[in-house]
Amino acid sequence: MVKLTDEIKESLAATKIAYFATAAKDGTPNAVPIGAFKILDDETMLISNQYFSKTLANMKENPKVALTFWGEKGGFQIKGTVTIHTSGQIFTDDVAWVKSLKPTLVPKSAIVMKIAGVYIIKPGADAGKKIL
Repeated sequence: MVKLTDEIKESLAATKIAYFATAAKDGTPNAVPIGAFKILDDETMLISNQYFSKTLANMKENPKVALTFWGEKGGFQIKGTVTIHTSGQIFTDDVAWVKSLKPTLVPKSAIVMKIAGVYIIKPGADAGKKIL
């Protein structure tokens, strides 16, 4: 199991916008900026869906995703596999969390990402290197 380090968690917490990438069953890529994401535990992330269309369709066909971010504390690419929740405790918790951030947002689903790998995105010789 991949477990996020404190450096990665701090970097992600300091990031306001990340880029979420999916691919359709035929391999057609899609990447969208997202702002509603957080770490659930050292192995799992939550992405809240308010606006996904192609992204949601892609995840239903192909649950492998990547989240890339860069902020004041650096950045990484996190890859994993997702499950989509539209009811139950995970979805209820997601709705409460998003409403606490911005009451006008209406989550359509909670995306739970099980982390499979983390990669360096800083320029240099190690760019693209898998670190977890």
